[in-house]
Amino acid sequence: MRNSNIVRVDSKGRILIPIHIRKFLDADDGTEMVLISDKEKGYVKILPLLKDKTAELRFTISDIPGTLAKIAGILSDYGFNIIMSESRTLVKGKMAEWDVIIDTSEKNGTIEQFKKEIIHSNLVKDLEVLRK
Repeated sequence: MRNSNIVRVDSKGRILIPIHIRKFLDADDGTEMVLISDKEKGYVKILPLLKDKTAELRFTISDIPGTLAKIAGILSDYGFNIIMSESRTLVKGKMAEWDVIIDTSEKNGTIEQFKKEIIHSNLVKDLEVLRK
């Protein structure tokens, strides 16, 4: 079900999310939001990071082509959907970091089970759970 409203940006760049939309999203005071914009397509998506439905992970990995795709496949096996990600090379050809925010609402296992499996896979040198 879709829900929409026209809102206005105030002089400080803030918008008010109407109460019926906040209730629809289960977003209350203190809920963090991810803003994703696409200037070419002319839109901004607002995604609430809901407690017990999202998690933020930081992977330390080998800087080898295909590593992110393999980890993404394992995330998918667990039913974790990537909402947003950012990767950066720490030492070219040797080490990189990958930060991901995942939707865990349709999970097929726990973050702890995933962490144990991914660490034993030798794809990941370290996995830090920043928020769950």
